[in-house]
Amino acid sequence: MESRRPEPGRAVALGVAAVLLAAFVAQAVGSMRLLTASGDETVHLPAGYSYLATGRLRLNPEHPPLIKQLCALPLLLLRPQLDLDDPAWRAEPPDQAAFGYRFLYGNDADRLLFWGRLPTVLLAVLLGALVACWAAELFGRAAGLLALGLYVFCPNVIAHARYVTMDLGLACFFTACLYLTWRYVRHGGRANLALAGVTLGLALGAKFSAVILLPALALLLALAALSGRGGWRAWALAGAAMLALAGLVVWAVYLFPLDPSFYLDGMREVNRNHRPDYAEYLMGQFAIDGWWHYFIVAFLVKTPLPTLVLLAAAAATLRRRRGGHWLDEAFLLLPAGLFFVVTSALADDIGVRYLLPVYPLAFVFAGRLAPWALGSRRRAGALALLGLWLVFGTVRSYPDQLAYFNELAGGPRNGHRWLDDSNIDWGQDLKRLRSWMDRQGVERVRLIQGPWNGNPDYYGVRWEPVRRSEWRESPEPGATYVVSTHMLIRGELVARRQGTRNNWLSLYEPVDRIGWSFYVFRFD
Repeated sequence: MESRRPEPGRAVALGVAAVLLAAFVAQAVGSMRLLTASGDETVHLPAGYSYLATGRLRLNPEHPPLIKQLCALPLLLLRPQLDLDDPAWRAEPPDQAAFGYRFLYGNDADRLLFWGRLPTVLLAVLLGALVACWAAELFGRAAGLLALGLYVFCPNVIAHARYVTMDLGLACFFTACLYLTWRYVRHGGRANLALAGVTLGLALGAKFSAVILLPALALLLALAALSGRGGWRAWALAGAAMLALAGLVVWAVYLFPLDPSFYLDGMREVNRNHRPDYAEYLMGQFAIDGWWHYFIVAFLVKTPLPTLVLLAAAAATLRRRRGGHWLDEAFLLLPAGLFFVVTSALADDIGVRYLLPVYPLAFVFAGRLAPWALGSRRRAGALALLGLWLVFGTVRSYPDQLAYFNELAGGPRNGHRWLDDSNIDWGQDLKRLRSWMDRQGVERVRLIQGPWNGNPDYYGVRWEPVRRSEWRESPEPGATYVVSTHMLIRGELVARRQGTRNNWLSLYEPVDRIGWSFYVFRFD
């Protein structure tokens, strides 16, 4: 039976939104205390602090400096030791991994990481507010709450809101720029135009993949002209103003360099630290050149199934919104589609995190279902059941949102069968390894983990390296081996290339798992 349900009042909507954002912060901050440094953070946080302390962008030129600077701001109050006589700093080019490792673990690493990660959490809260506001303006307050609910219980968003990395910050400024440009197209206003230009600059200062915004915005402004909302000259001038403001912001973020090619020089650095022979991994297969469908698969297995169902339903109801609303939909679908396609074509196949800017736009789009669902008790009940499924699945993944895989993939237990790298193992579980050793009464382990993925000694893990003979031929009887998921997958690659029997996941049964990033083996 059909029934029209009223929209929630403004006060009620604000209260529910505040509760949802508080739940997000609780998940992000509560879990990040349990996580040791990812391999990327070992470089990004020290680089950001060096920018602020020295005024020189010497480290990590393959990423723009903005997010690293923002995350390092709290460290100015902590005043950690920065050794500029370190040979890794003085080398040409500097050894950013070695310098960052010594900087982080030569100070109070846990304290630096906690305060350095908080700005990312704040950017994530801002992004959640943008998602709610945009959906509410398009489809009503109930839509805003639905979009926000999808956002705050998205494991991928929670996972990357806890790290000093570029992806969440890019998603925030990417979404903000599109939202403010949409507001300018719809309502006009110099403030909207100016803020759109500023946030474009912030997005470009966050990560180089933000350049996808440039053709996306050009197409959207052309569509605005075609829709009759102003002449071509007016939209061309608006675009030029945004670009000029963005250029000033990027120049400031880079600390006002004199070389006009500074941004292009940085873009050329992007892949210089990537091994050209690195074999990427998907569904048990390895390939040097990756796969065109990698990010499609990653999106399908790393996104909660209730969210996928709602996105499919939103697409099915797209035709119900007629008239002049097609331009509103274009602001969501065109940039999301373009970003997905360009990322699939150009990005390394190592993490769904590269798609993070697509998620907020998808959540806003899914918000369109709220007024439709609330028009029927049956549809409202189905929406409530999907919401409960989403909340339960995400909360159950705590604190392992990084390694989340949906039921279609068999959950995180089977994650290694699908994906590798930052999808599951980023060196995050050394604290829990130490806790596991204390509980089990294990004095010492034979440890295999990826390079620069944390410092076992810093966390009191008593360990020994694993000899090649043990790894490839004969593990030591009676020893306890702790092997990272990433290294087990790499071991399978070595086994295939060399014809050796060192694929431990197929040869041996683990006795335990620590989080989802370590397997434990014992041999009699």
